[in-house]
Amino acid sequence: MGSILNDSDRNSIINRMRSLSASSTRQWGSLDVTGMLQHLRRSALMCLGELPVPSVNKRAFHKFPLKHALLYVLPFPKGAPTAPELKPVDEVSFEEERAALLELLERIGTGVSDGMGPDHPLFGPLSWREWGVVTYKHANHHLKQFGV
Repeated sequence: MGSILNDSDRNSIINRMRSLSASSTRQWGSLDVTGMLQHLRRSALMCLGELPVPSVNKRAFHKFPLKHALLYVLPFPKGAPTAPELKPVDEVSFEEERAALLELLERIGTGVSDGMGPDHPLFGPLSWREWGVVTYKHANHHLKQFGV
């Protein structure tokens, strides 16, 4: 499983994001490419603890084996529900949104890698290692959504 904390995995995600254009079209879902980038940016802010997202209080997702399976084994499902705090809210340009997201991914990838990070609204307490995996997996999911 890839991780945004791994230099080569992070560079791969960043290069794929750089291959997107404002005219990239989705293969599923409802967000346009700029909305998808904003969604990922807001998710990255959540990862850094800079955007609070309340817990959905589903304790089964906090424990092995379900948490492990969702983080490391199963693919992100298409059409999974999104917390309102992670939905696009601003009208911004494609280039500004992509640049802001790439900066956040670098901050996550080169920041703290040991110990515990902020709680995740679904998975509860996550280590930085787990945050690295879920951030990579989430970005990869949405890049596939746009065919890159």
